[in-house]
Amino acid sequence: MRAWVLAACLLAGCASAQVRARPEGPFPTSPEAGAPEAAMPREDRGGDADFRAAASKAFAADPATARAALEAFVASHPDHRQRPAALALLARVQIASGEAAGAKATLEKADAGGRTPDFDFLRGIAASRLGNAVLALALLRPFIASGPPLIGGMTDADAPLLLRAAAAEALGETGDPVAAIEQWDAYRSIDGAREPERAYARRCAEEMAEKTSGEAALGALSGPRSPFARAMLGAQAVAALRARGDEASAVRLEQDVGLVRRNLGFDPGLPGTPNGDPLRLGLAVPQSGAQARLGEVVLRGAMLVVTEPTPSGDPSPYHLLVRDAAAPAERAGTAGAAAWSLAREDSVIGLLGTFDPRGIELATRDGVPFLLLDEHAPGARTTAFQLIHAPESRAIALAERALALGARRFVVLGPDSAAGKRLAGAFAHALAAGGGTLVAHITYVAGATSFSAQVKELRRLAFDALFVPDEASRLELVAPALAVADIWPRRPRVLVSPSSATAPTSGRREVLLLSTALSLSERLLRNAERYVQGAMLCPGYYPAEDTRSGNFVSRFREVYGTNPTAADAYGYDGLSILRGVVERGARTRAEALRLVGSGRFEGMTGDIRFGPDHGRVDPPLIYVVDGDSIRLLK
Repeated sequence: MRAWVLAACLLAGCASAQVRARPEGPFPTSPEAGAPEAAMPREDRGGDADFRAAASKAFAADPATARAALEAFVASHPDHRQRPAALALLARVQIASGEAAGAKATLEKADAGGRTPDFDFLRGIAASRLGNAVLALALLRPFIASGPPLIGGMTDADAPLLLRAAAAEALGETGDPVAAIEQWDAYRSIDGAREPERAYARRCAEEMAEKTSGEAALGALSGPRSPFARAMLGAQAVAALRARGDEASAVRLEQDVGLVRRNLGFDPGLPGTPNGDPLRLGLAVPQSGAQARLGEVVLRGAMLVVTEPTPSGDPSPYHLLVRDAAAPAERAGTAGAAAWSLAREDSVIGLLGTFDPRGIELATRDGVPFLLLDEHAPGARTTAFQLIHAPESRAIALAERALALGARRFVVLGPDSAAGKRLAGAFAHALAAGGGTLVAHITYVAGATSFSAQVKELRRLAFDALFVPDEASRLELVAPALAVADIWPRRPRVLVSPSSATAPTSGRREVLLLSTALSLSERLLRNAERYVQGAMLCPGYYPAEDTRSGNFVSRFREVYGTNPTAADAYGYDGLSILRGVVERGARTRAEALRLVGSGRFEGMTGDIRFGPDHGRVDPPLIYVVDGDSIRLLK
C-alpha cells in the first residue's frame, strides 16, 4: 500500500495535506454548520471556544500542534456536541501524519449515533492505508460519484486527492485495474492539481496498466473510455491483438492510441511495440545466483546457433543479446527485467529464456515470441511457447511405444514421490486408452538404493513391460536388482506372443524395460551396461551420434571438449527456432510469432511443434540401449 505521506511530500514538501485545507465558512459550533453563537446555550461557550481554537489548527502546517489541541479538546469535553467533529479532525491529522492505525482507533471512539459521513470516508482512507482493500472500497464507493464530504464540518482541500488515490489502490487490489486507472485519471484532473500531482498519477496509472492483461485492456478499449485510459491501456491491447495474429487491427489501434497520446502531450510511440531487428536474438537466463550454472550451459548451445555459417558459407549475421534473468532490475521491477530489456532496449525479434511470469507478460505485451525453457504450456493468450516436453508426455510416449510393440500387461516400479506418482498416473492413463492393463504399481522410497522386497513382489507377477519413472542414476541400481531375480530387458521388437498369464517361478524372463531416465549419460553404460541392453529410455535428450544430432554433437565436442547435455540441446533448439523463422522470411515480431506458432522445426529434441495453448505437442524422442551405445529408436 502506498504511503500517502510520501505522496504529500512529492506535492508540497511533506506539509500540503495540512496547509491546503480551508474552513467552510465560520467554524461551526454544532452539527448545524454556521449557527450564530448567540443561539448556543451560554454554558457551552467555553467548550465552543476550545473547539474553534483546536479546529483552527487542524489543517495548519504543524500536525503535532494540531493533534495536541484536538486531543486536549476530546479529553476535556467528553460530552460536547462537537466531539464527533473533533474526532474526525483528529483522525484526519493522524492520516496526514501516516498513522492510519491511530486514525482507525480514534474514529472508533465515537458513538454510532454521532458518526457522520466523514467518519465512513476517513475509515475508508485508513483501511486503504492498512491494506484492507475490500473494506476500503466498500466505505469509499458512495463518495466516488458524489465526492468527499466535509471533514468535521470543514472543507479539506486534499480530500479529493485522498479519495481518488485510495479508491484507485483499492480497485487495483480487488482485481479491477481498468477502474483503478480511471480513478488515477480523476486524480490528475482535480481542479488545481499541480504538475507533480499529475505526474504522480500518471506513474501510478502506468504501473497499474503493467498489471493489466492484454485481453482485459482490449475489452476495456472496446467501449467508451477516457483518452487517458486509452493512452495507458493501448500497449497491452495492441499486444493482445498481435498475440491473436491480428496484425491489421493491431496497427490500426496502435495508430489511434498514438494520436491520443500525442494529444495528451505523451510520447506518441507505444513503449515496447517496435517490430524488432530480425538479426538480434535474445537470451534471458540466470547468469548469477544459485542457477548461474544453468544459464552457462544453455548459453553454450545457443552460441552454436548464432555462430553457425549461413547455408552459402558466409559468416553468421546474427547477434545474441544476453541478459541475466537473476539480476536485480533498475526498471520494470525485478521480475521480468531481462525480458523487458531485451524487448525494449535491445529490440530483439524473439527471445529464449527461463520461466518468468512477469517476463511472459511483458513479452506478450510487446508481441515478442518467447521460447520458454519450461515444461508447462503458457496459454494461447501469451506469445510464449513451451520448449521442454512435460515429464508426463515422456511417460505417455513410452506407454504408446510399448503398446505398439504388443505389450498388454504392465507393472510400474517407481518412487513414492509426488513426481513419481504423477508419471505413473500418466502412464496408466495412456495404457487404458490403448488397451493395456496395469497389473501393479509397486513403489519404493524416493532415493532408495535397495529393491529386494520390490523385486521379490515382481517375481510373482505376470507382465510384458516394466516402467521405471525415475532418473537414470536410479535405473542403474534397479536393473541389476531385476537381473538377480532373472528379469531381463527384451530388445524392442514386436512381441510374437506376450507372456503367459502365470508368472514363472524360476528361469530367465524377458520384459520390455521402460524408463524416463532423466539426466541420462554414458554413466549408465559404465555402471550397468549388461543389465540395460534393450531398455527404452525417454530422457528428453541424449547425445546420440545419428543423422539428427550427429553434426550438433561433433561441433559441440569440437568447441567445448565434452558431450552436450539436455540443457545445451534445449538452448540450441530455442535459438534455432528463432533463427529459423527469420530464414523463412520473418522480418517483424508479428511475422516471427505467426511462424513459430504454425511451423514445424527439426530440433535436437524432436520435430518441434506447438499446440493451441502454445504447449509442445510433438512426441518426445525415445532412445534404446544397443551394445556399448545408446541410439535413437526409429
